[in-house]
Amino acid sequence: MEKELNTVIGKDCSCNGSPTLRAKLISVGSLWCRLEVTPAMYKSNQSANCLVGTEFKLPTSVVHNMYFF
Repeated sequence: MEKELNTVIGKDCSCNGSPTLRAKLISVGSLWCRLEVTPAMYKSNQSANCLVGTEFKLPTSVVHNMYFF
């Protein structure tokens, strides 16, 4: 799982844990991954763009599902 996630570091995807619903993978660990909030894609969520660049973490298994399923 970690090897596969290492191939998508720096790429963004949909993320329900992000205030803009988009995030980019920064680093991968065995239990947790660090992500960064990226700009919202839709006009209805533009107010959350003030949080772009904020880092947060999610479980590695959740992040794997975000990118590959």
